Amino acid sequence: MTYLYDAKTNAFYPFALQEDYEAVEMWPETGIEIDEETFASFQNPGPGKMRAAGEGGYPVWVDIPPLTHEQQVQIAETDKQSRITQANNFINSKQWPGKAALGRLTGDDLTQYNLWLDYLDGLEAVDTSTFPDINWPAQPAVYRQS
Repeated sequence: MTYLYDAKTNAFYPFALQEDYEAVEMWPETGIEIDEETFASFQNPGPGKMRAAGEGGYPVWVDIPPLTHEQQVQIAETDKQSRITQANNFINSKQWPGKAALGRLTGDDLTQYNLWLDYLDGLEAVDTSTFPDINWPAQPAVYRQS
């Protein structure tokens, strides 16, 4: 089988399906004819590599570029939100907010609830824009009731 490699979309299009692609107006205007062996060699990138269009419009392996600071900050922000969600889920699984509202939270449960609320406050205060210099608060130890 042969393929059309389109540098613009960085994708392979089998000539056997050309009519189907044309029917939905997705067949590229230009490209390079590629044989099965070349197509197969560009299906599994090595570690740290990605496929890109090279000289003459042929596919090549290139190094994956490092993440930008903005991308790293977004990843840290997602991590922060995940930690907040996990902490809230844990707190709610213990029914501490409802028990506290009814005045039924005492002893070790009250102590743990306050530790987890302090942890949430610490998470909310994290400034992810300082990545990679983020000082994540420590999650309270989970205790077991006897």
